[in-house]
Amino acid sequence: MPTLPEGQSLLIRTYFGNDGAWEQVARESQAPHVQDSGYEAQAFLTVVDDPEFADMPVPSIIGLVESPPPDYLFVVDQRTCDETEHSVLVVDTPTDPDDEAATFRVVPSRLAVIENNLSIANLSFDELRSGSDPDGVYRGVGASQATQERQVRREELIAAADNADDSPTVQQLREDLRKRSVPVWPAMVVTDLRDHYDAIAGQTYNSELTVGYGETLEVLGRGGPGLGIHFSLVDSYWSIYLDSNGLSLLAAMKVIYPSRPLPAQGFSRQPRKHRRRAGDACPDGADCR
Repeated sequence: MPTLPEGQSLLIRTYFGNDGAWEQVARESQAPHVQDSGYEAQAFLTVVDDPEFADMPVPSIIGLVESPPPDYLFVVDQRTCDETEHSVLVVDTPTDPDDEAATFRVVPSRLAVIENNLSIANLSFDELRSGSDPDGVYRGVGASQATQERQVRREELIAAADNADDSPTVQQLREDLRKRSVPVWPAMVVTDLRDHYDAIAGQTYNSELTVGYGETLEVLGRGGPGLGIHFSLVDSYWSIYLDSNGLSLLAAMKVIYPSRPLPAQGFSRQPRKHRRRAGDACPDGADCR
């Protein structure tokens, strides 16, 4: 039975199918980031990179908490690694894990706001959770106004693939789309596709397990508006980009999960760092009087 290390702000890895995504999330979650207020903030985390936690559900992790602290946890699960924005799951350990209010997600660049406030009980879990966007992801103050979503019907998505120029990538996309019977897909409205270019180009992919990578980067690098759809399968996932007007297919990239987890690198358990010093800038939403 695994045990949780000492530490108030634990970042726990439960998905071991994508080392590159994990390392990026662990690095970005601990790095200093300028927040919406214009001040720089940093999360101070105890990182847990232990295969014994592989695929462990949240209730089981909470069961390892003998008594608070920690009364909150940060979890890097498969959704974290699959998504372009790599949102980390935030868990309120005293709350019933089956309660929807027990969790929300946060993008790595805004994790410092959550960690800083929870670690000193400056804001409650519910107060921070209430700042999330409608999809349950915290992206910072004002992000809900900037983040929009629209729906794309299954037949529209299949038609976009059927009408696209034939290529090995498009052929696989057509086949995989017909495996899923989801009637409506949520699509993120992307103001500038270059933002997604930076996210994908910043990751390390195994070329043998990736389809359409180069073509997708070429399209995203041109910039402009579009729609982004994340499409998961049992052994892989797709990142699909559509023209926001005619819903034509702009680009698609498939990432296949390794058949066996690669060895973890670089982010083993680490001792907790010192907290913010007196006089440092107060993060977004904090009341530091």
